[in-house]
Amino acid sequence: MRHAVSRTRVAVVTNVLPHYRGAFYDRLFQRRDLDVHVFCQRAIPGMNLETVHARFPRVSLVPAMSLSRERLAWQWLPWARLLSSFDVLFVSGNPRVVSNVVLATAARVLGRPVVLWGQAHTANADPRTERLRHWWWRRFRNLFVYTDGEARWLRGRGFTCHHIVGMNNGLDQRRIDAAAASWTPERLHAWRRQEGLEGRAVVLSCARLEPKNRFDLWLSAMPAVIARVPDLLWCVIGDGEERRVLEARGRDLGLDRHVRWLGALVDEDRLAPWFLASRLLVHPEAIGLTLLHAFGYGLPVVTQDDPAGQMPEFDAFVPGRTGMVYRRGDAADLGDTVGRCLRDDKVLDRMGDEARRIAREAYNVDVMVERFVAMAMHARGPRPALSEATGPDDTTPRGPGP
Repeated sequence: MRHAVSRTRVAVVTNVLPHYRGAFYDRLFQRRDLDVHVFCQRAIPGMNLETVHARFPRVSLVPAMSLSRERLAWQWLPWARLLSSFDVLFVSGNPRVVSNVVLATAARVLGRPVVLWGQAHTANADPRTERLRHWWWRRFRNLFVYTDGEARWLRGRGFTCHHIVGMNNGLDQRRIDAAAASWTPERLHAWRRQEGLEGRAVVLSCARLEPKNRFDLWLSAMPAVIARVPDLLWCVIGDGEERRVLEARGRDLGLDRHVRWLGALVDEDRLAPWFLASRLLVHPEAIGLTLLHAFGYGLPVVTQDDPAGQMPEFDAFVPGRTGMVYRRGDAADLGDTVGRCLRDDKVLDRMGDEARRIAREAYNVDVMVERFVAMAMHARGPRPALSEATGPDDTTPRGPGP
């Protein structure tokens, strides 16, 4: 008689599946030890995110209503199915989606394994709402947060009896490495010539053009940098509500020859040459996954120095080793910091190598998947092997399916 263990049935309840999470769910759905099903909505009102839910058969779209993207929301979930047909529930830890609170609390009352998944701290969060969220989180033993640093941060605030795992949020480093490898030095040189980048010191930004990212501050800093680096060219990947304002500000400052607006790019093969041809990435305010995108290509980063005003991914940043920080809100110091970086190619190369190492080893989709699986197995608890007539590779779920 051979033995096999049935796959652990996992439900993930989240808001949407953005394109940057596609590789993560690709890998999860391919696991032979998990049977994952995702419940999410089609879009978030007021946010222009490219989503990938249509790629996956094991995604159920649920109706949702919201006052706005920043206020209370509700998802019409299949309550009975979620509370009876899965071994573990991963529920978004954002209590502004009130249905998350109802579902997670009901699962806890019924003794169902539940994991709250979310950011322990968000840049510039209201301390009152953050305290309320943490008060709710304390009722749950299993917390899946964005980074190891967030796990330490919570433990330092009294979450000492909880099982906390940092997923080390990142991107598909395999895909980034493949895209970079396809751009041979000869191909990249020809592309630089075609794009008019030869002889230019290219500084990159890649983010939504919104006021919170403070690209206006970098525009104010640029004239001083150009005085020292006359061939400076700022290339901007992204679009958003502030684009016209920023373009007008650039014209007023006489920066037309030093700025190129590229619009939104998503395909990695189109993004790769811009990252590879740049010497530095500048992000004046709170930086998130863009940090790991730059690191994946070995691109050092300049960002602001206040950890409380940064996103969780800032934990991957090591000042002086993966880039430089400037005094938050100080345009003169931002310009000086960028100028000092651009003057030393050897330092930039060394910082880029360290950034790439961190992305490959510690913050990427493969790390995220392994940690997700470890959390799911811990939350489920021990389970005896099932006696089966099939071989050990048979992973057909037993009992009611999702």
